Amino acid sequence: MRNRSLLIPAIILATAFLAGCGNNQKSAPALSGPVLVSVDGDKLTAPELDSLSPEGFEVTRENLGKILDKWVSNTLMYQEALRRGLEKEPQIRARLKRLERDYLVNELLDRLTTNIKVGQDAAMQYFNQHKDEFSYEVKITRIVMADSMMAAQTLAELRAGADFIKMARERSEDLALEPGQESRYFARNIGDPRMGGDPAIAEAIFALAPGQVSDVVASQEGYQIIKLVDKKKVKADASFAMARDEIEAILSYRRSQAVVDSVLKALREKAKIELKPDVYFEK
Repeated sequence: MRNRSLLIPAIILATAFLAGCGNNQKSAPALSGPVLVSVDGDKLTAPELDSLSPEGFEVTRENLGKILDKWVSNTLMYQEALRRGLEKEPQIRARLKRLERDYLVNELLDRLTTNIKVGQDAAMQYFNQHKDEFSYEVKITRIVMADSMMAAQTLAELRAGADFIKMARERSEDLALEPGQESRYFARNIGDPRMGGDPAIAEAIFALAPGQVSDVVASQEGYQIIKLVDKKKVKADASFAMARDEIEAILSYRRSQAVVDSVLKALREKAKIELKPDVYFEK
């Protein structure tokens, strides 16, 4: 479930974006139902509020007044933006179009992956393969690069005996750690996708022995080469119950990726795609 402190702002942003237009423009079609609030013709119905509420959020008599008051404030500002013609500016129109595209993509992704389930057998198998990792915390240093070829070359030099810290200071583009800096100790849950983690990175780190250097690992941050500085046991023994939620999130994340990759592969095979990157530099 999402952080409750973020729920009301999420509703505010959604209602501000999806509110019906003012007198200068046709109103967007609304979900019919009892009208909760109206501002110069812009209406919010009960079904609309339900559709805009984040998953798990409950509208109550205690919070509804605050939600509606915020909706009024956002609608007034939205109407003022229309009166000033902001929606007609080319840059803003392009951004609004991008927001709409991104929203539809996210909705499609949700529908493609909503029925993915992880059975206990699969979760238990993963736990048995990684059990010891959940008992330890580790400290690392790493080299992060944007270019895969440079990362491969750097790894080859490290394997040939180059000094890791020197190479990190010369080549790392890490935004989280200063080049050559060691991390604090951290647990296996840095790979939990529910918190924005990358399971592949966590698995690569916890498979290392102290002093050992990983292969090049692709990630959202770039191409990483990781050196394990230290590993210490912080729990006597990890239990499946303790790790189950994280494991199910990891396996669900990976199955979701596989589904999306399969759909994308099929779409790419059918589509006519033309890439012309040089055109950008001819402006």
